[in-house]
Amino acid sequence: MNIKKPVYVGIDFGNEYSQVSYYSDKEKEPVSLGLSGPENGYYIPTVISKAVGKSQWFAGDEAKNSTMLMDTVIVDNLVMKAMDRNPVMVDDESYMPAELISIFLNEIVQAVKIAAGVQNIAKICITLDNFKISLLNVLSEALNRLNIPKDDIIFSSHTESFVYYAMNQKQELWTNDVALFDYGDNGLVYKLMSIIPFRGQNLIMTKDEDFSSEVPYSLSENKTACEYLDGKLSEIASGLFFKKTISSVYLTGKGFGDSFNAPDFFKVICDRKRAFSGQNLYVKGACYQAVGTTEGSMLKNYVLCCNERITTGIELKIIERGKEKILRLVKPGVNWYGADCSFNLIVDEAKELEMFLSPVDTVEKQLVKIPLTDFPERPRKTTLINFKISFTSDKRCYVMVIDKGFGEFFPGSGRIINEEIML
Repeated sequence: MNIKKPVYVGIDFGNEYSQVSYYSDKEKEPVSLGLSGPENGYYIPTVISKAVGKSQWFAGDEAKNSTMLMDTVIVDNLVMKAMDRNPVMVDDESYMPAELISIFLNEIVQAVKIAAGVQNIAKICITLDNFKISLLNVLSEALNRLNIPKDDIIFSSHTESFVYYAMNQKQELWTNDVALFDYGDNGLVYKLMSIIPFRGQNLIMTKDEDFSSEVPYSLSENKTACEYLDGKLSEIASGLFFKKTISSVYLTGKGFGDSFNAPDFFKVICDRKRAFSGQNLYVKGACYQAVGTTEGSMLKNYVLCCNERITTGIELKIIERGKEKILRLVKPGVNWYGADCSFNLIVDEAKELEMFLSPVDTVEKQLVKIPLTDFPERPRKTTLINFKISFTSDKRCYVMVIDKGFGEFFPGSGRIINEEIML
């Protein structure tokens, strides 16, 4: 194996299928990789299997095919198992979901290292359609089992990956709005990306609309419904594009596969717009995001405002060396998962903490006060507090303040103040 610099990896992790890409210095773009070669496409079944009575595991297509070669136990629905967080019995042994997922991810990571000719991963970004904390925590544990440092891991939503993909194309393709139609197992979903200048900032705003009830995936499988599907898609697209200036349109999802044909719909999306179709947009967007965190991103001069991104800056007023200062806790545009932070502070005469919330689309700041009156009264500068903020979504912030006392002279009371802040 030739020793090269570490590689950047993007993974689209789905319940039925997953995809992987790595950044090629030669191609200067992400390259998709299939575990069984290009002849089977780049969809990797999110499946593992275990040989009965042995410690031998398989992943992807090899796992599905292993049943024809030996006695194996198939384990699928890994996303659902992760969200359930219950032990899974495999060959009379109990495994936690994180352990099973680590087996699958390890096969992917090893395949990337071989294909790219490298020994190490620089950054890995996993993009998800279902961005839930229960799944994220299990994936974090799975990657930890692979000894991938926490700082080298990024989690992204499909909407974020769409933005990263779009913004890494030629500028003429995102000068105006960018549209995406995703027609997968769950039906049709529409995403729109817009860049809006505001107070010296460039905000990347996104909008998601669900049309799955009108256009379920089953329509794409019904050969007698082709004309109806074409008409319905044309109607939806015409309504969405009305009075909008759109530079480019992307189609992704199994419903827009090689056999998809909708002449009227194509006319609508190609009218004064560039249109593209492909099945690896999200995974390539994730790879671009992994690269951008280290090498410099196309988005460094933009604030990404979409689901899973915190669009409100959070600050704390402090006194440092006798001077009042503002400590920035959270910068607008960061993903809520991983935005947690913690500080130790010494209380002087303050009876409350003052936080400031600054939404990116408004001028005024909102003051939030957290009383410290539940803590014991002590002399000045003899109370150490631990101040923590955490998130369970882009709109829900939790503040925890813990009384630590001051060494053996003033033992901590163990009292905790909890506050929930809606952003």
